[in-house]
Amino acid sequence: MYVDHINAGWLSNPFFKDSFEIVSQKQIEKFWEYGIQDVYIDTSKGLDVLEDVSQKENEPNPLGSSPSVFEPGNKREAEKSTLAGEGFKKAEKVYQASFQTTRKLMNDVRLGKLVEIKEITETVENLVDQILNNQEAIVGLGKLQDYDDYTYTHSLNVCIFCVTIGKALGYERDKLSVLGVGALVHDFGKMLVPKKILNKPGKLTPSEFAVMKEHVNRGVEYIKKVPGIMPEAIQVALEHHERFSGKGYPRGLKGKEISEFGKIAAVVDVYDAITSDRVYHRGMIPNKALQKIYEWRYQDFDPELVEMFIKIIGIYPLGSLVRLSDESIGMVIEGNPKNSVCPKLLLLYDDRGKLLKEPRILDLAHVEGLKILHSVEPKEVKIDIKKTWDKYLIIS
Repeated sequence: MYVDHINAGWLSNPFFKDSFEIVSQKQIEKFWEYGIQDVYIDTSKGLDVLEDVSQKENEPNPLGSSPSVFEPGNKREAEKSTLAGEGFKKAEKVYQASFQTTRKLMNDVRLGKLVEIKEITETVENLVDQILNNQEAIVGLGKLQDYDDYTYTHSLNVCIFCVTIGKALGYERDKLSVLGVGALVHDFGKMLVPKKILNKPGKLTPSEFAVMKEHVNRGVEYIKKVPGIMPEAIQVALEHHERFSGKGYPRGLKGKEISEFGKIAAVVDVYDAITSDRVYHRGMIPNKALQKIYEWRYQDFDPELVEMFIKIIGIYPLGSLVRLSDESIGMVIEGNPKNSVCPKLLLLYDDRGKLLKEPRILDLAHVEGLKILHSVEPKEVKIDIKKTWDKYLIIS
């Protein structure tokens, strides 16, 4: 059969697509997992009677999914727990060291010094190692850090997100490294924009915005001078503000005119920007940001990459606060590769709205009748995500 429409909202849609062919029993099982009772089928593209699909079980998934993204990995991977502590401690050390290097590199750019490719690649290689060995830890921690300067954390987070998508796409290690290098240096041009414009707390005037947009060309000109920089890495810096519809800048490229590296960078650049606190706006909670990104697919981003990105980081990324159907509140501490709306939580408030003295672990995948209602703003319940995470989840 060919599904034409799923009678469910985007959060309850396990495929993030309404139209596709059913080719395996696994897809049907996902409907059951997500509580979807009915779907509409297109009989002009598929059948309106039951057909044995067993011979299609091993055919490629038309949604373009890869096992590392859409299905749980081997048993050992599936049993890894966020609470292992040591894995997250190592990821945090890698992140902190990478942040220090990124800050130094960007300050060197601001001072007019030419950075060395070795310093960039060493940082990227450490991040690639971490992503290949413990992806969830480094991806989650990237948004749990409390560094004040958005400029540096943004470049680092974009690098992490880009490499993670590259891994999902099946890139070889060398290609992951090139993508990571491009992502880490993608915003070097902002160091060449006057600080009064870069850090202006209010809305930029048209002339100021024109100067800001020049950060792309200025950055590319600078990066090209770095001995040993890869041409493909430069594409990331050149195209991260291009849009699928052709309404981006600096060249107004659209669709297939944009390189795959550029399309990847565009998605994660916007996601990290709108989820980060900046001088002129407060960051969105991840769940709302993902919904916005999803709404902007086709117009601004490659829709397949958007869907892949959402699958990778989960509808409720690590550190997200959620209110449950019994009115209790918990923090997401581990994703669920089988069902992204049933993560593992650290329960912080009980069903009467009382802060628990001893938070407890709650795995929604094993609790019947309890589900997530919606995300919660940390400020609404006076919870510091980073401090809470460090206190209960990072084992020293």
